Amino acid sequence: MEFLLSSAFDQISSYDPAAVRRGLRHIEGLLAHLCRPYTSASTSPLPSKSDRPSPGGIDTRVADDPAYREFLRLQEGFEWNRAVALRLVACLERLLGQESNDLTTLLILSTLDLLQGVLLVHPPSRRVFAREVNMTILLDLLEPQSSPAAIQGATVNTLVCALVEEWPNVRTFEALDGLESICTLFKRKDTDKEVKLRILEFLFFYLIPEPQATQSSSSPMSHHHAKTKHASPGDGGWSGSSNASGNEHVVRTTQEKQHMLGKYLSNVESLVNELRQSQPFGNLMI
Repeated sequence: MEFLLSSAFDQISSYDPAAVRRGLRHIEGLLAHLCRPYTSASTSPLPSKSDRPSPGGIDTRVADDPAYREFLRLQEGFEWNRAVALRLVACLERLLGQESNDLTTLLILSTLDLLQGVLLVHPPSRRVFAREVNMTILLDLLEPQSSPAAIQGATVNTLVCALVEEWPNVRTFEALDGLESICTLFKRKDTDKEVKLRILEFLFFYLIPEPQATQSSSSPMSHHHAKTKHASPGDGGWSGSSNASGNEHVVRTTQEKQHMLGKYLSNVESLVNELRQSQPFGNLMI
């Protein structure tokens, strides 16, 4: 697996579109294999009642796959730590700097699709988007002047995969004026209807309340140091918990988020009411 990943990384680091495409296909093949339920000689190929998704959302039959365990080992090691996600982000950055054409668009879409897969298969990889330099690349893809509708829609989906249950990432998104960027795109008359639908779904996702004493996803010891801090949305809306290193992770209520979104949209209250009534994510005590 190390050889396959190393070869794929070399190819997606190239400025040759054909090489990039080959590298992306290698990673796609690896992810497809990892997501296929593993069956041993003593295991039924049919799912049983005991098969349950793991905390990371992975089917237990997938998690038992030796290839999947090897992938996790590499991703958590020093040399390969979150390497796939980081290399895909770097690939996006290079593609953004190339001439805009149909081939570049297809490569960007493929890279975004694979990035979504990596973030779902290996949730710790989402933490790369706590860094502004990585989040900025996704926000750049929302620019209406430089990105076609297909890329905008795929980027919104990727943002959801990058932000889910990663509150430091959400704060980075906010700090980089991500709310303004996505709301501006939503309000533009020339924005594709499908993109607007994706953004609407994203806003429902964004408005869900965050746990007020969350365990920091960036530190396994954070739950020993959890504390909550509140302030008004006008001065940043801090509702944070400290991790083991002393850094504070801010968490926000739906009301705080509603206040922030209200700077860019006029109908946020109706979105919150719809979220309460339809409960698309279950009963979240909004």
